[in-house]
Amino acid sequence: MDIITTPPYEEMQALYSKYFSLGFLGPDINNKFALISLTCHITEKIKKQKPDWTHWKTLYEINKGSVPEDLLKGLAVMCSDFAYGCTSFPTFGIADKDIPAKIKELLDKHLPF
Repeated sequence: MDIITTPPYEEMQALYSKYFSLGFLGPDINNKFALISLTCHITEKIKKQKPDWTHWKTLYEINKGSVPEDLLKGLAVMCSDFAYGCTSFPTFGIADKDIPAKIKELLDKHLPF
């Protein structure tokens, strides 16, 4: 039987930091949770009309150059993972029409360290 091994913790942490870290979005962890959840929520709404829509497309359309595309790619991958098999996402009381603006606001808080 083959045993699958993973890289050492430090190597996995380095890969995560390089490709998936959201950096600093303020001192409240809920900013990160909200960014992921709101992105997932609005993407799933759009997918009902456009089945080929992706988290990447949502973030790319909302971002308009505010943050590096590499950050968006990593965030889109995380959103796809978090959304897998889910049908409900917290919106923190934000109306659907206001979610893109809130996502943009959260992205604009990004500091790359």
